Amino acid sequence: MGNGSIDLNTWKMKEYPVKEQILTNIIEDKAGTYPDRVIFQFDDLKISFKMLNENINRAANGFKGLGIKKGDKVAIMMPNCPEFLYTWFGLNKIGAIEVPINTALKGAPLHHQLTQSDSIGIVADVEFLERVESLEEKLPEIDKLVLWAKPDTDIRIPKMKFNCVKFSELMESPSTKPEADVRFNDVVSVLYTSGTTGPAKGVQMTNTYWYSIWSESVKYCGYVPSDILYTGLPFFHGNAQGLTVGSAIMADARAAIDPRFTATAFWDRIRKYGATEFNYIGGMPKMLLNQPKKPDEGDHTCRIAVGGGMTEDVWAEFRDRFNIGNLVEVYGMTECYCCLASPHDEVRLGSCGKPITGWDVKIVDDDDMECPTGVPGEFTCRPERDKSWLGTTGYYNMPAATAKLFKNLWIHTGDLGHMDEDGYFYFHGRKKEAIRRRGENITPHDIEKAIGENPAVNAVAVVGVPSEVGEEEVKVSVVLREDHELDPVDLMKWCEDRLAYFMIPRFVEFRDSLPMTGSERVEKYKLKAEGVENCWDREKEGYVLKR
Repeated sequence: MGNGSIDLNTWKMKEYPVKEQILTNIIEDKAGTYPDRVIFQFDDLKISFKMLNENINRAANGFKGLGIKKGDKVAIMMPNCPEFLYTWFGLNKIGAIEVPINTALKGAPLHHQLTQSDSIGIVADVEFLERVESLEEKLPEIDKLVLWAKPDTDIRIPKMKFNCVKFSELMESPSTKPEADVRFNDVVSVLYTSGTTGPAKGVQMTNTYWYSIWSESVKYCGYVPSDILYTGLPFFHGNAQGLTVGSAIMADARAAIDPRFTATAFWDRIRKYGATEFNYIGGMPKMLLNQPKKPDEGDHTCRIAVGGGMTEDVWAEFRDRFNIGNLVEVYGMTECYCCLASPHDEVRLGSCGKPITGWDVKIVDDDDMECPTGVPGEFTCRPERDKSWLGTTGYYNMPAATAKLFKNLWIHTGDLGHMDEDGYFYFHGRKKEAIRRRGENITPHDIEKAIGENPAVNAVAVVGVPSEVGEEEVKVSVVLREDHELDPVDLMKWCEDRLAYFMIPRFVEFRDSLPMTGSERVEKYKLKAEGVENCWDREKEGYVLKR
């Protein structure tokens, strides 16, 4: 076939032997096979495999010229843009390690990730320069700063101790392949957890781990070269890197990328790109369902949506309202990315699927004994015996946390769920978020689901707060939909019809928004830390629950 065209009748995803599973070598191979084929699209900018590979080489040679070598960590603090990809893969091409940083971070959390990762350099949008400048004296290990800016934006080179260069100068380097010793089992990324329960931990990702995520997502989602995968999720999040960027590369397809997710313009962007797939996380589906109905919202080319955390009721409504042919639920976390998935032709409503190729998964109790079918417990997983290269190698510079993660040689996820008689798994919620109230164990997920069904509710989060009689009480934080009202007493009555009495929140607060991570997860530790001072208190108000 030609330089960009592919015969779909004969196409089959090319699979690479383990020792050849090196990300930048795979991209180079694709560039040699389909040089003119468009792999990425940012609005109207289209990037071919050849252009991608040449710019990766330029970035790699530029970093090498700055003295960056194999094993060095370099932080990336940039929005979704082509230059992020050139930076990520350019570092990997010389054996260096990307450390993508949540672009919302500042102050202590930013300092934590830059120093805990031992980064020696930063590639940053000038928009974030002041944040870096404010930490200059607290970053003794960093001596390189590469500044990027959106087109038509001036770059001010600051007077700092760092060796500062413009990204455009970096890219003046040769487009030839640099000499480097890169192996399949080298760590190429350190991705930080969302930090919903405490300080973020750096998850180490190898070439082969990324490869397994990329290739398995193609198989389970049934991607082919004619697909256009859409995302507005940030590149600093594993979802975009693993399930959009990498999947498109392995499927010889196209990734259409926006700077951010926006519920109001979502379907317009889908139509603009002609997307056939998109990813969702967290509250995205509910946010889209909360938008006013439009006559053309089901008029699009999407055949499949892929993600995690969509409840059964939302799933059915979303599929039917927006005319989505199929929804594929997956389960995983950065440490064991997508160890469960529903094959696109065997989806079971409400389930996050079965173990994917190469993974063992089981549900265990607090003593690490496997739970019977249907009985809830903690998700644990591990690579199969002959697939030892799958999964993370552990948390960077955190041996105690790594040992806890791999207790009894199984990855302990901290998530609760159960397995049915057919081997399908179902997610219940976070074990760490479980609330113990007067002898009863309560899963916030169940309360959030019930309250979230109220037509006045846009978003909801439930946490446990200290009780004056020991253990915990239930606190709910609610964000109302625009032009809607909800009285706490009416909320109690709503809950009484749907929840056991001991699950009904004692404390209620209404907020304009919930504190969120960059990956759209609620920072529940902040809600816990805020306490109940500004909450409506059911007991103080004398409200007596029906039993």
